[in-house]
Amino acid sequence: GGAAAVEIPGQYSPTSAGVFDSRPIPEMHAKLVRFKQILEVTSTGSTKQHVHRITMIGSDGKEYKFLLQLAAPYSTRTDERSAQMQFIMGKTLRGDIRACRRGLIVRPNVVIPLAQRMRMSATQDSHQSLESILHCVQRSTIDLPTHFQEMVDERVSKIGDIDNDARLTAEKNAKLEVYTEICQQHMSSDNLTKYMMQILPSTESLCQFRKEFASHLAANSVLQYALAAVERTPTRFVLCNKTGQVLAHDLRSSYNHGLLENQAVPFRLTRNITEFIGPFLLDGVFVPSFVSISGAMSSRRNVLEPMLHLLLRDDVISWYTSKTSAANDKKIQDIELQLSDRVWRNVRFVQQRLDSCAPERVENAAEAIKGTVAPIDMKVRTLVDAACSVDRLSSMAPSYQAWL
Repeated sequence: GGAAAVEIPGQYSPTSAGVFDSRPIPEMHAKLVRFKQILEVTSTGSTKQHVHRITMIGSDGKEYKFLLQLAAPYSTRTDERSAQMQFIMGKTLRGDIRACRRGLIVRPNVVIPLAQRMRMSATQDSHQSLESILHCVQRSTIDLPTHFQEMVDERVSKIGDIDNDARLTAEKNAKLEVYTEICQQHMSSDNLTKYMMQILPSTESLCQFRKEFASHLAANSVLQYALAAVERTPTRFVLCNKTGQVLAHDLRSSYNHGLLENQAVPFRLTRNITEFIGPFLLDGVFVPSFVSISGAMSSRRNVLEPMLHLLLRDDVISWYTSKTSAANDKKIQDIELQLSDRVWRNVRFVQQRLDSCAPERVENAAEAIKGTVAPIDMKVRTLVDAACSVDRLSSMAPSYQAWL
């Protein structure tokens, strides 16, 4: 019949979750048999935007669930580009001997743009955001982001008339005080640990999950740092509570006039995450995995450069056109020529960040080790310290919810 010829979306690269670098075999792909009669309506969390979840029944007997989301044209393509970046990273890791020895795997998210403002992304019941997990364990009676901002404004207003520098210092101190109070009185740092202990069947499963989660978190953190990702709020930090995979939902880069810019917090590594991983896996899995992934990407920079250029060009042009009224191909081509230099600078920005975290190769090791020598993972450890810095976390926007 006609329905048997329609394949389930997401079975071709770059959104395929398969690990084999081979020619696709459509005959072996799952075909659409029917749609499930129930249409679920869920909320995305803090934005309160309602999305529809549909379920497709495949010819292999499995259920394939997808979220139908409406968003701005730039946001619609964001997840598709992050999936392409994950596909490139996963393919690179499979060709790197050190990454293979560590068992590092990166699987892209299945994202299918349907229209200019609509996308369809694969989901599972095991996919949960950090905010939903923590609310299952500890429900706060107050809106913490609003409470944080109100308390900061209240304390700053009591200072009186002062110059701008003194006001900025006072506001920074007020944020630090309120952040500390929330951490001590309203939000525990072991909520993620408690939740995973409840749903995992044994201590052995918990230990294995923590190890897998730490390596997947390292890969996701590399993307956040290299692409200068912003707004990694708890609703966008999504993980699979069965496999430990960390999904790259809404991985948007931070642009300043079309150029990637540095972030005070390089990636999300807040209290509940570090508490769940623990110091041993942080030093023994997260940091080495971060270094290995950066090294693998850095070693193939000549091969990856044109791919990075294409992805960053599409992203910055999409970002720019979302803020202008470029309606035809001629205007888009003019914008592309105008932004060409910025795109190449962004490519260099990403490559330099990957190179800085990769192990440095030297010709004469005896000459290089004279004097004081820094560890090969010093840069990554510096980034970890920055991501866990209380001063930096307290200065983040309330929507970031750095206390989680």
